[in-house]
Amino acid sequence: MGLTGIAPVVGAISMANYGQISIFGLFILFIIGCLSHIFGFVLNDILDIKIDKISKELTIRPLVSGKITRKKAFYLAFLSLIISLILSFYFYENMSSFIIILSILIFANILAIIYNILSKKYPGMDFFVAGAIFFLILFGASTIGTPTTLAWIVAFIGGLQVLFMNLINGAIKDIDHDEKGMANTLAIKLGVRGKDGRIIIPLSFKIIGYLIESCRVFLIFIPFIFLTHPYNTWQIFVIFVLIIITFFSIHNLLSMDYFNRKQIRKNIGIIVILMYMTTPVMLSSLNPYIIILAFIPPIWFIFSNIILHKTILEAKTM
Repeated sequence: MGLTGIAPVVGAISMANYGQISIFGLFILFIIGCLSHIFGFVLNDILDIKIDKISKELTIRPLVSGKITRKKAFYLAFLSLIISLILSFYFYENMSSFIIILSILIFANILAIIYNILSKKYPGMDFFVAGAIFFLILFGASTIGTPTTLAWIVAFIGGLQVLFMNLINGAIKDIDHDEKGMANTLAIKLGVRGKDGRIIIPLSFKIIGYLIESCRVFLIFIPFIFLTHPYNTWQIFVIFVLIIITFFSIHNLLSMDYFNRKQIRKNIGIIVILMYMTTPVMLSSLNPYIIILAFIPPIWFIFSNIILHKTILEAKTM
């Protein structure tokens, strides 16, 4: 939730004149992002409950265990969607601009719905959830004005991060019960398998993973090279360090021979946190306070794990 929550905030601060919006306005964007996350992920759990029940390790999930009924979960998802749309009225200035803002937010949720319905039925549906985050970032930018080139780049970076998270991370994490549940994902089509405690990850799947991350890295440096985006030496150094550690963590994930969900979860947690830290670092030359956003996802992730599972990096409901 912390990751999705900062998506529209990052979109807003990527605008050159983001100073038009108050801290409270950024907070409203964060809440809208969090509510969008609740809507999308709860809906995903509702629709995937049959497949999730196949895995013994996922019995801790509230829907799988029966602690929360599907009806109550649906109410939570629907209420989150409605509240997020209501909160968007905070950014109303005139009817024409607000229609654009609201339409972008609604379209982001529509893409999330399409993904949740079709994710296990057809390969490549991960592009829809990546598109949902892409438009959620553009929604944040549109509350300031017409999205700038930098805002579009940031939206593409966010989309690629989610694409990797779902297409690569999610596929490896869920391969044990996805395969048993006859899920028709791109990973299974390419030959990713979990059998007798082992995990088979073909070269074609690894290439796709490295390619997505390489495209993300390329986009990170576009503002510095082609947009005369201001930068500091420390900033470039930190970005390089984050990228190197990210590639190393991706290599560890894609090189696993045995299916160890605990280790997979830790690798995924590290990869996702490092990816999401990069964009705020890149944007921090606009305003040094932007760097604070880089710490929200890891702090949110660690504290939620401590509160829910008494762990640091292992999200047991992941």
